[in-house]
Amino acid sequence: MKKLIIACLLVTNLLIGQENYNSKSLLIKFNSDLWDVSKLNLNENTFSILNIDLWLKENNIKKITPIGQAKITYTFQIDFKEPLDITKCISILKTYPEIKHIEPDYISEGGGKKYDVLQTPNDALYNRQWGVFNNGTFNISGMPFTSENDADADIDLAWDFETGDPNMLIAVPDTGFRLTHPELAGRIWTNSNEIANDGIDNDNNGLIDDVNGWDFVNNDNNASDDHGHGTNCSGILLSKGSNSIGYAGVNWNSKLLPLKVLDSNNSGQYSWMANSIYYAVDRGVKIISMSIGGTGNSTILQDAIQYAITNNVVFVTCMMNFNNNTTYYPAGYASTMDIIAVGSTDSDDDRTAPFFWSTTSGSNYGNHITVVAPGNYIYGLSSSSDTNYNSYWGGTSQATPLVAGIASLLLSRNPNLTPLQIKNLLKSTAQDQVGLPSEDLPGFDQYMGWGRVNAFNAFQTLSNENFTISNQEFSYINPVKNKKFQLFSKKMYNNLNIYVYSLDGKLIQSDKLDIYEGKNDITFNHPKGSYILILDTESYQKSIKIVVN
Repeated sequence: MKKLIIACLLVTNLLIGQENYNSKSLLIKFNSDLWDVSKLNLNENTFSILNIDLWLKENNIKKITPIGQAKITYTFQIDFKEPLDITKCISILKTYPEIKHIEPDYISEGGGKKYDVLQTPNDALYNRQWGVFNNGTFNISGMPFTSENDADADIDLAWDFETGDPNMLIAVPDTGFRLTHPELAGRIWTNSNEIANDGIDNDNNGLIDDVNGWDFVNNDNNASDDHGHGTNCSGILLSKGSNSIGYAGVNWNSKLLPLKVLDSNNSGQYSWMANSIYYAVDRGVKIISMSIGGTGNSTILQDAIQYAITNNVVFVTCMMNFNNNTTYYPAGYASTMDIIAVGSTDSDDDRTAPFFWSTTSGSNYGNHITVVAPGNYIYGLSSSSDTNYNSYWGGTSQATPLVAGIASLLLSRNPNLTPLQIKNLLKSTAQDQVGLPSEDLPGFDQYMGWGRVNAFNAFQTLSNENFTISNQEFSYINPVKNKKFQLFSKKMYNNLNIYVYSLDGKLIQSDKLDIYEGKNDITFNHPKGSYILILDTESYQKSIKIVVN
């Protein structure tokens, strides 16, 4: 064993801030063959490895935090009370055989920026959602291009197939979420194994009172948003559809697991990101949307993402916004892993360059990009108000949850799809050669990837028929034919509430029906057009967009 103990304390802070990592933190992974995790003592901040423990004490250790489940990952974040010479520390610690891997705790940032509109436009809010449906009329004063008809992701057409599984859990590790927002009322994840506010770790996961997610920035159970980036990204993915307020997210029904990994300055550390991924996977999420990027190439973060993929979790992330081919992570791992790296397009279908907030910005590019999606001038939810819908954002951050939302609809329809299958489905059905001819070349290119995503094409490819059996409570055939709506149920329901609304929010049908296991024919005497049908049980509510031919 090494007996040399060298302190790494910095004598000056001149270099801090110039580095892309936290100078008071290290990430360490132990060799499971040489160290017994049961010897870990978090109360004493020791690993029961004499010389390593002495070194940590000499360098003023503050806290040891497991990354994921320590017995599985053998990975930890080490916080120190004072800044260190991180390079020197790594060179010392990597000589200990018990340490398998050591790296800095890299800094990351959210990939989107905000603009507040001072006056409400006269058009309806849905007309602002050009990424969902674009008829070529979307315009904002000063916008340096003209919107083009159908330069969108055809999400409105995908809703004819699927609007989301209410039993699915989705995570958006970010700046948190406005937990009181009505657009996700009743759809915030609740930890049934935890008793609220009793100060006890009831489920023995190392986190006290994590009833509605976790704040990895402040290490507490309040994942509220103090910046806005996370609320915007989560809303793009999950805002309730057809509820007469605000905007329609891509997925109307699934639940959100609130996770905070970026602070009020939209900045975070890889340790927080990695820990949030392990936490989300262990809670049962099926989709992770991470609109964050940093230049540090981290084995610890890559391990966490692989853990998600191994557990069949779809992982979607952003390319970032510097209009160059610098690789940002986690997007950089898309070249070798089954994750989806997303760039941004404008409402004219060209790659975004620049975004509205900076003339030097633009959607990053490179050989690791997978697809692009609408990401500039994207309206969404506010983190400071339940009623303010007048902020728009721009960034690959905004394109990412849109793609994650499409993936969640596909997985709702067919829960047996793997992350690789969903990635390939989005690639093969993306619209190619819709952007600038100099950038959007036939097939794959470094600027647009495999093309701009198209949700409708993806669903048509998933099944040439209109119906696919899934593991949801209910499945259905769309469109309605012969004035009969065919509903398939996994079990019998007495007095199931069924509501039908017109697209302008008017209730036109309300019934209580006995629904039997298997096929049910429900009379649907309404004219040709589109409607919203809501199925409501005591434990399950799902909104469906249905079409009458």
